[in-house]
Formats: sequence, structure tokens, C-alpha cells
Amino acid sequence: MNWFNPSTTPIRAFEDHYQAVPLAVAVLPDRQRMVTASSDSWLRMWDLRSGTLLKMMAGHKSEVWALAVSRDGQLIASGDEKGEVIAWHGATGEFLIKAIKSQFGMISMDFSPCGTVLATVSMDQKAKLWDTKTWQLQGRPITCYDRVFCVRYSPSGERLAIATASIIEIYHPGTRHRVAKFSSHGSYNCSLTWTPDGTGLLSSGNYEDPTIREWDASTWEQVGDAWVGHTNDVNVIAIHPVGTLVASASDDKQVRLWRLSDGHTISIFQHSDRVCCVTFSVDGEHILSGGDDEKISEWAVPKDALSKDAPKSKILTITTSACDALLMGGLSTAEEIVTQEITDNPRDYTSYATRSIVMARKLNWDDALQDANKSLRINPSLTCYVAKGIALCGKRQFRDATKVFDLAFTSTDGNSTTHLLFLIKACFSFIAHSALHYESQAITLFNANKHDEAMLRVQELVTDFPDTDLLACRVVETYLHVQLGTIALSSWCHKGQAVNHFTSAVSASALFSKSSIHRMYGDFTVVRWCHTAINVFSCSIAFFSGSSSGGTLSHYGSPPASNYATH
Repeated sequence: MNWFNPSTTPIRAFEDHYQAVPLAVAVLPDRQRMVTASSDSWLRMWDLRSGTLLKMMAGHKSEVWALAVSRDGQLIASGDEKGEVIAWHGATGEFLIKAIKSQFGMISMDFSPCGTVLATVSMDQKAKLWDTKTWQLQGRPITCYDRVFCVRYSPSGERLAIATASIIEIYHPGTRHRVAKFSSHGSYNCSLTWTPDGTGLLSSGNYEDPTIREWDASTWEQVGDAWVGHTNDVNVIAIHPVGTLVASASDDKQVRLWRLSDGHTISIFQHSDRVCCVTFSVDGEHILSGGDDEKISEWAVPKDALSKDAPKSKILTITTSACDALLMGGLSTAEEIVTQEITDNPRDYTSYATRSIVMARKLNWDDALQDANKSLRINPSLTCYVAKGIALCGKRQFRDATKVFDLAFTSTDGNSTTHLLFLIKACFSFIAHSALHYESQAITLFNANKHDEAMLRVQELVTDFPDTDLLACRVVETYLHVQLGTIALSSWCHKGQAVNHFTSAVSASALFSKSSIHRMYGDFTVVRWCHTAINVFSCSIAFFSGSSSGGTLSHYGSPPASNYATH
């Protein structure tokens, strides 16, 4: 067992609770505000930048036990000891609806990932689903096996986990069908949290079994040993936004930070009294916790516990033999190579990430996501993030993929790697999510066969918004020209138009040659067959690099002709 000197001095404290105990805490996705629910019946909204109290939110008449914030931050919900539920505007903290009355105390609540449903569990052993547009009960309540303590939606929204006094129950929220039940801590199951990829569920126990346990969401078997460290009720567990760290709050007056991959304690943060609530900041760099010491304490996550990457000069860290096989299209050979690497060293996270990309190239998206998740559990890295982002796109989980690509940007060197990573993200995000970035409006017009309007939109961006990302605009403009050139090539009578479009693409890509994109073409080629957009982009980059720097394409090897024909 590892021994630590607990940290007793938080970097900041939110103390204006006026002798009330903060029982729940949540951070809004704008990264600027936090909401707390307290024993004095009040909710409080805080400014995370200045640490000041922004608003006292009155409405409850008893202790507020449960609190939830929708993923888009538009809704806040709270539930109290007398069973009343109140919905609030996330932006203003004002009433959205008057209290929904119930006869039993509200223990826990959680919004569905899309924010259209609020799940609540109360002391009557029932779970209820509320439509967040009408705030009417949606369907019949779920009657649980025993007293309930926690409810959590899976990241996909396809499963609902409920912790009861004796077992954990898993339901399909649409049908109310129970798909699994299993014993976990032998006594009270205090808290639950899903891993961000939905492949695992974590649970915590009370003083009789003050451990954390991880469960495989495909088999509901326990993963590894119980996490030992706390000596009293583990009231709440929260998972880091990246999914590699876990924080827990306990009656033993401690908050513990754990590493998900092995269940080892990394740090201990000491309160003066029992700790009732804990969460991570949106960026994952801080922990916020509170309880009977009547304040919320902010702790810094140790820098050595945060995501670290292998050398940052390349997107992909792949062995030479596997890379060569990928570049030449030998997917079976590449798979054999990396599988042998994994057999030789099961902790080799780069091999799992590489095999994930191989599986994506083979359009085997489930295995691709599984390998990417294994890689992240061992050691979060830039290669892992890219692999997972690609796999999620293949499974059409575009919103989750965008979040992963955004995390990948934090692992770059801020120079050439950032530019290439932008290309990879752009290829997937622009195609999949037309509203994610303003540049994608041009893509949307293009896909609607409004080619001239699409080109005009990109040109207007540069003129009307001087502060916009010029590289982003040129990437989109180049993409559109290459697409139009490819379309024109399909008709012999339009060869002249094709030449004009490819010439315009080369001109638009002038900014690329001044960056370091062409020097990293090898990485880009490895992932280009994973998606049609990746293939088009890689061909254009190869063409641009060859014309501006000479011989780049021949250096990395030409892709098989069939890939050009297909796309």
C-alpha cells in the first residue's frame, strides 16, 4: 500500500455557506460557474474565476440532497428531503418550473446525455423519468429491489444504473426492462459513476466495505481488486473528464485521488470533517469537495497525475514495421505485428492505439474503440486520443469524438502537431457535425450541391471576421476545391474545370507549405483510409506537399490505386 502525507491546505475555499453543509456540487460546462446544494435549503451559484458568490437560489423548504446539471448547461435540477424537485435555468439560475411535489425524499438525480429526460430516485424505492420539456412523468416508475442511493445514465444514454442498499441494477430506460443485477459491496452501495466510454461502471460502499469497485459493463464482472484506502462510508465518486482518474469523498474526512488503470491512490486531500460531495473541474485540473466543514475546498490535481504523452513531435507513435505496413495498405500484416507487440508487452499502450487505427482502417469500429480505450487506461497519450476520436466517428458518436479531439489538442506541442491534428479533426468534425464550427457552414452548403455559395461563404469568413483562424478557412477552402476537382474528373468534358479547381486548391494551400503539415504526411496517411474525408484530404496534402517541397509523396509511398478509385 502507498502511504501519503495528506494535503491539508486547499488552493482556495468557497466559504459563504453561512453554517450550512454543502451536500452536493456540480460544475457548469462553461467552466466559469459552480452550483452547490446545501442543508439550509438553498442552492448557490459561484464564479469559479473570482471565487465569489453570484446568486442565492431560493425555492426549496428543506435540505437539498440531490443536484444535477445537463451536459449543455442549460438546465439545473435539484431535489430535497421532502421530495420536491425544482428545475432552474442554467444561464440565469432562475426558476424554470415550480417545485414538483412528491411524498418521499429525493436521494439522487441525473440528466440523460441529450438533456431531454431527468432521472430521479427517492426513498420510496422508485426511479422516475421526467420529460424536461413538459416536466411530466414519462412512463411508469421503476420499482427497485431495495432502498436506492444513486442513479446514473451511461454516456450513451442507453442504460440506467441504480445503486440500492443490497445490489446494483441496470435498466434500459426506454423499456424499463432490467438488463442486469449484481451484488457489489455486500452492504450499502453509496455511489456510482460510469467511465466516459461507457465500458465500465464504478461503485462505492459504506463503512462495512469502504472500497471502490470497477465493473465490466459487458459482463458485469468485477475488474481487478477492490480499491482499498478509505475507512468509512465512501459517499460520492467522480471520474476525471478524460476518464483516467477518480476522486472519492468519504466520512473519514478525506478525498482520495485514484488512478483508474490500477486502482492505486495518487493523492489524499484532508478535510476537517466528513466529506459529502466531490467533483472535477471541466478541465480536470482541480477537484472541488465539501461537507461538514461548511465550505467547498478546491484542490489542485498533481501535474504528474495529469495526462502525459510520449514525444510530442508526431501524432502517431508507431513502430517502423507497423507504420510501413499501414502506409502500404497491408492491414493484415500490420494487425499481426501490433498484436504480437501486445502479446510481448500487454502494457504497451502505443500498440493498443496502433491496433485501434488498424481496426478502424478495416472498418471494425467496435474493436477499434475497445483498443483505444485499453490504450487510454494504460497511459493517456496523443496517439490514444486520435485513435479513440476516429473510432467514435466510425460509430457515429460525433459529439463524443469532438470532445476527444479537443482533449488531444492539450497534448500537442502547439506547433506543427497542432496543425496536423486540426486536419484530422476537421476531416471528421466538419463532415459529421455541420454546426460545430462556422467553417462547416460552407461544407453544409457544398453537400447540398450549392457549390458557389459554399465557396463564397469561406471567402466571406476571411473578409468579415479578421480574427478568424486563417488556417481553418484555408483547410476548408482547399477541401472544397479538391472535392469539386474530383467530381469534375469523373466527366471527360470537365477536365478543364478539374484543372482549375486543383490549381485553386494548390493556391489555397500556400499557407500549409509555410507550416509543418507536409513534413508530417506520413502520420496523416496512416489514418486517411478511416473515413472518406480523410482520404480526400490526404490526397490533397500529398499533391500540395509534392508540388511545394518536391518528392514528399514518393518518400512516403503511394497508396494503392483502388483507394483513389473508391473515393
